[in-house]
Amino acid sequence: MYRILIVEDDLTISGIVREALTRWGYEAQSIEDFGLVDAQFDAFSPHLVLMDVSLPRFNGFYWCQRLRERTQVPIIFLSSHAQSMDQVMAMSMGGDDYVTKPFSMDVLLAKVAAQLRRAYSY
Repeated sequence: MYRILIVEDDLTISGIVREALTRWGYEAQSIEDFGLVDAQFDAFSPHLVLMDVSLPRFNGFYWCQRLRERTQVPIIFLSSHAQSMDQVMAMSMGGDDYVTKPFSMDVLLAKVAAQLRRAYSY
């Protein structure tokens, strides 16, 4: 079973995404302390990360860069920032995909499956 870490401070979005991922057979966990994302990442050892850009304390670009220093797990950004520079920044910091809010859950699930397939099927 693939483990997915959700780094999203909006509890409604986090809960809906976690529930959908669980229904599709993934083990999903949401971040509880946004100052210790890397520690929670280590404890959960996810196969994929869903990362918001706007977070308390440090933004998603910061956390993506920190995670990229020690892991190559796929990171999909979820953000209400629809400007092209935000998407370019996300990819430059090590992100693998970018989904703008509001998003279709079907599209998000397809992107998750595609990233997992690319990273782990071979």
